[in-house]
Amino acid sequence: MTNDVLALKYRPKFFNEVTGQDLAVDMLSNSIKLNKIHHAYLFSGTRGVGKTTIARLFAKSLLCNEGISNTPCGKCNACIEIDKGNHLDLIEIDAASRTKVEDTRTLMENVQYSPTSSRFKIYLIDEVHMLSDKSFNALLKTIEEPPEHVKFLLATTEPDKLPETVLSRCLHFKLNQVDFGVIASHLKNILEKENIEYDNESLDLISKNAKGSLRDSLSILEQCISYCNGSLDINKIKTLMGHIDEEIIQNIILKVIHKSPEDLISIIEGIQNSISFEKLLDSIIDILYKLSLYKINPKIKDNFFDNDEFYNLTTKNISSQDLQLFYQIAISAKKDIPLTPNQKDYFSMIMLRMIYFFDDDASDTDNVNSVPDNSKGIDFDWNKIIDQLNISGITLELARHCVLIKKDDDNFSLMIDQKKQDIFPKSCLSDFFKILNNFFKKEYKYEVIYQENLKTPDYIQKEKMKTENNIIYNKASKDPNINNIKEIFGSDIDKKSIKKIKDVEG
Repeated sequence: MTNDVLALKYRPKFFNEVTGQDLAVDMLSNSIKLNKIHHAYLFSGTRGVGKTTIARLFAKSLLCNEGISNTPCGKCNACIEIDKGNHLDLIEIDAASRTKVEDTRTLMENVQYSPTSSRFKIYLIDEVHMLSDKSFNALLKTIEEPPEHVKFLLATTEPDKLPETVLSRCLHFKLNQVDFGVIASHLKNILEKENIEYDNESLDLISKNAKGSLRDSLSILEQCISYCNGSLDINKIKTLMGHIDEEIIQNIILKVIHKSPEDLISIIEGIQNSISFEKLLDSIIDILYKLSLYKINPKIKDNFFDNDEFYNLTTKNISSQDLQLFYQIAISAKKDIPLTPNQKDYFSMIMLRMIYFFDDDASDTDNVNSVPDNSKGIDFDWNKIIDQLNISGITLELARHCVLIKKDDDNFSLMIDQKKQDIFPKSCLSDFFKILNNFFKKEYKYEVIYQENLKTPDYIQKEKMKTENNIIYNKASKDPNINNIKEIFGSDIDKKSIKKIKDVEG
């Protein structure tokens, strides 16, 4: 193995060496073949997926001394200089460090001058979203009507921060995160070229931790090679990656499904604080996704699950709807993990939230008369509004466990069931308020109040079902045929299992 950094040593020098971005490469290659060269291109995507690399390869295709081609020679002065990063007519700019409008104006003033030694002068602006508004205005004037010899290649991780006026003038290539299987195959090829021992389990773990970034996977691989003293050892890599045993993850999910909060907390407390609970949540999300797929197609089981016992216990005790809700709770909560002072405590709250969303304790709703009618003052049908909001998952759960009361022309009180306190994150409440304001077409202010025994839509529905079941049960108890069956078999009616069957026409 050489001392070269792997991410630099194996950086693609030609389009056919790019990994995981076939669509973008094919489109660029075809545009070159057809001589359809635009004046401005935008490459967007998460870090390490190949934005700047593909932009440089495109520049090489345009500046090669042998002519414009999707397969540049790689041997001429232009190709060699681009590979080394010192070609005079490929001007690379880091927008993060040159945000001032004066910097942009100076660059744009030089646009009018002809290339030094090539057919084009190419500006490659990385992290272009970091430019100030005034800088964008200065850039826009040139992008609108650039000289024939000028091309712009823009790269960004946040295209939504670019003004529409700039976006509309660029050919936009959205680069996807690289599939972990593609990353694993790429790492395997590199390790074989470097004569480094490896095992497939190590490659899979490194690839998953890269989270779709090819560059990150090479950086992680470099760390693992050093930590394992020149080879890959799965046990050492698990330690380095903060990997949590699969059995612990599966037990956490089982405790959630079986509504065992005490056992759940006991398992979580036994996990070392040095572990990344963000990665643990990612693992939970991954398993919930796989279980959801199994619900759609049972044959998919063999592709995902090594532990048949876990698979059997899980899928028999949870519905597809519950899996969807758990998945959304985890996804919604994940973005707040970096903000919390204690990741373990926050992770515990996320898992408890899944349990308590479905903590249907009938004892709290036995006495209808004890529940105050909080719907007074509402000048609309809250149930009908919920149906019209077109919401799902955790937002729908919030709507069904609250009562909305209009205080005056500018203010609402959002009264939430006391049992659901601390279940809904602030981001969920904030999103819900935006949805309501969009529905009402007015910017209202909201006061959040937690109260016991609310007549929420969820409560009303359960009471309606209980009433219907009581009526059906009473009728069934008086039916002579059913009483004969009860007497013959020594059985009784299971009141909880009674379900109303919809009438079928025709």
